Amino acid sequence: MSQDNLTNLQRRQLLKLGLAGAGVLMVPGLVQAASKQREMKWGSASLGSTGYIIIEALAQAVQRHSDIPTSTLSTSGGAENMALIQRGEIDFGQTTSTDWPVATQGKKPFREPVDARQICAYTVWNIPLIVRADSDIQSYADLAGKRIMPSSAGGATAIMYQALLQAAGVADSVDWTYGSWNDTFNAFKSGAVDAIPAVLTNGRASPSLEEIDTSTPFRVLPIEQATLDKAKTINGGLLDSTVSHDQWTKIDGEMLIPAISGVLAASPSVTDDEAYAVCKAIFDNSEEVRKVGSQLRDVSADFAAQYLMSNYPINAGAARYFKEKGAWRDDLTIADSVTT
Repeated sequence: MSQDNLTNLQRRQLLKLGLAGAGVLMVPGLVQAASKQREMKWGSASLGSTGYIIIEALAQAVQRHSDIPTSTLSTSGGAENMALIQRGEIDFGQTTSTDWPVATQGKKPFREPVDARQICAYTVWNIPLIVRADSDIQSYADLAGKRIMPSSAGGATAIMYQALLQAAGVADSVDWTYGSWNDTFNAFKSGAVDAIPAVLTNGRASPSLEEIDTSTPFRVLPIEQATLDKAKTINGGLLDSTVSHDQWTKIDGEMLIPAISGVLAASPSVTDDEAYAVCKAIFDNSEEVRKVGSQLRDVSADFAAQYLMSNYPINAGAARYFKEKGAWRDDLTIADSVTT
């Protein structure tokens, strides 16, 4: 796809979402020339995805409520954003908690350790496996020999399910296949694969997930606590979550579901003042940000600090902001200060 076509697609998507109003449309190369601040580049996710919408909204808040000019780039998601941060091609990027253990240790799909800083968390994604309603798969043990499609290879969901199925003892015996989320949904609906992840945003099903059930009835595959606990020793970014029938009608009562948090990552070169200004622009205006859509419903200073990871450094300017708001956690680690 040409850059012109990509720009047009992004423009139409932003207009549809109401994100291209006052201020500069956030596409590569369009920045506010009058600002004296350096341009801050943001990596989001695939066009139209939840991660894409979230990052576009956060960057737009910074564009509107600070003197920092922003531009955004659609990417394949957290793993690519970590690599782009490492190469100095973006300043901020959408990542998930499961990206950090493998990225910072230089494990596959990364070729070398990535140095990055946490800024804030913005949501929790609950990601259970689903199977067709008439499937004979009843447990993770039944996945041996089955066709599993966890979206793109190297993506956060694939990294997550490699750990989960390794913990269940079936990772080496399943038939892994990969593709975009659209490819994944279509393969499931056609019966080309046996199980796929379903993504909920803090218990809220996406329209795409609801659409699947209208054409292809499915069940949620339960996971045992012992399996999830073992998986967390393999990838410390995995989280426990509970989703209820009130949140998602596919659940009977309450169900344990593996989850990951969405974390805004930053280059180590982002200064304390820049990170502080980003947090202030977003969270001092969180009510405005939440109005963009249901994907942003979790945006608040308290949530942002609650789901940061204690094992990885937080930019000192972001830490200063959360301390001022009374949201700081004493178990979190503050990175060395960057002033220039």
